[in-house]
Formats: sequence, C-alpha cells, structure tokens
Amino acid sequence: MILVTSPSSNPYVNIAIEHYLLEHLHCGENRYVFFYINQPCVVVGRNQSIYREVNFEFLKNDFTKICRRISGGGTVYQDEGNLCFSFIESAANHKTGNYLYFNQCIIDALQSIGYNVKPDERNNLLLNGKKISGNAQFTNRRNIISHGTLLYNSNLNNLRASLRENIFDIETKAVASVRSSVMNLCETANYFVNAEELQKVLIEKLPIASNYELSKEESSEIEKLAQNFESAQWVYGRSPDTVLRFKNTEVSIKQGRIERLKIDGHAIEGWNGVSFTYSELTREFAKRKMQTHPLMQLFEARF
Repeated sequence: MILVTSPSSNPYVNIAIEHYLLEHLHCGENRYVFFYINQPCVVVGRNQSIYREVNFEFLKNDFTKICRRISGGGTVYQDEGNLCFSFIESAANHKTGNYLYFNQCIIDALQSIGYNVKPDERNNLLLNGKKISGNAQFTNRRNIISHGTLLYNSNLNNLRASLRENIFDIETKAVASVRSSVMNLCETANYFVNAEELQKVLIEKLPIASNYELSKEESSEIEKLAQNFESAQWVYGRSPDTVLRFKNTEVSIKQGRIERLKIDGHAIEGWNGVSFTYSELTREFAKRKMQTHPLMQLFEARF
C-alpha cells in the first residue's frame, strides 16, 4: 500500500487531488491510500441537486464551503473533526460495488484500537448501530476510487443543520440522500485529541510500504483542477433540473441558472439565465436596485 497525504485542508484541492490521482496513477498491483481533513464543507454527490440536499441557510454563508465530488452517493458534512480516506487502484477484478474489499483494513484498524465498527448493507460503517462513515465509488474504467469519511469529533449540530430539509416544495429527478442517525467515534471512547491523531494511528496500522509525494508539476496541475471544482458551473451547474415552490413563487432551475420564474402563477420576464446562487442573486438585486424580492423568501424561510 502506498500512502498519499494532503498538504491542504481546502476541500476543492482535495477533490482535485483525488481526481488527479484517479486519472494519472499507473497502479499496476499497487493500492494507494489518500488521507485528508477538510475545512467545514458540505459535499454533494456527483448527480445530486444542491437545492434539495443543502439547507439554504448554508448556501448563504461563506464559512461552510459547498462542494461536489466526482463520485455518486449522498451528501455529507465535513469539518476538522472528520477524517477522509480514499483508496485508488486498478479497476480490474470486479471491484466496483465491493466496498468491503476496500474498507476491511479500515475496519480492522478501528477494531484493533477499540472501536467495534461494522459495515451495513448500505456500505456505511456503523458503531453502536449509528453511522460513523459514509462511502462512495467512481471508476474511469482504468482505475477505481473508493472513498469515505470517519466522524471522530465532528460538529454534529452543524452536520444536522446543513443537511436539514428545506421547508419549501422541491421537484427534481436527482438522486436523493438517505438520512441516517450519526455519531462520533469519540462518543464511545475518546482515544485521541483530534482527527489528525486518529489519522496517524491508522497510518501506523495499515500496511504502508512507501509514500507518494506530489511533484511541483503535479501540484500546479492540481491547483488548476481545484479552480474548476470550485466553480459555480461544477458545483451548481451540475445539479439536475430542479423546481422550487414557496408561497406564491415558483422557480425552475436548469444547470444552476433560472430557466423560468413565476409569481402568483404569472411568468416574470428578465430573470432567465441568472445564476441561482445567493451571491449572484444578491448582486442582481443590487444592480436592479431592489430592496426585496419574492426569490429571497427561499433564503429567508425558517423552520
């Protein structure tokens, strides 16, 4: 097993590193494992709608980054109390969908520490019947990535708030997340100060044969990829078609932009093509010298 560790806590950079390794590694018989810890972020699956998965309060703030990963599956919240791991190897031998093939070494390591972690039928890892790890996969036919999260001492209040369902009606054919009860590993035994210490111990327990250091040229290419993964076109524009309805307002969104706006059942002209992000809408309202607008009700709705 060959170890890759991230020099960054920027989630867009870490998504870019995963993508770069998947596309460029010549794995042969080798398995690569990549560990990283992200700044607070909400990460949706490749085929999900941002507008259904993320609570709109978190679309407004700059503290929690909104991201889209390269694999499918459901939406997760990550922060400094969460450890991410990724396995990358050749896609041969029917490994797609075989999560236990990849995760058994993580399970064994956690059990040897004292955490009685077990897999479930949805490819999660459970402790005392609650989810501590969600997993997803993606393959480019040559290599496969199987990656997951480990909740050690994550802020579960922020996790639940960021993934809380919005109160307005949402219509989309996008893949929906399956909500689960979660817990932190530290709730049963606080063996480590933080997720970084957990990472060090897991590295000691895995059969690491060597390290893979990213070159300056690779890091430069990864920075370019990160800019793409941070773009509204990737994060919002990849959302499947979505219709939002709240009170007297209906907005149809296609590729992250307003396709049609109706208020009180009447089509409103002049909004087609406007990017449906809080920052862009705010700028649009300022440009049009509007103090308020029915669209803002979607971001101001409370439970």
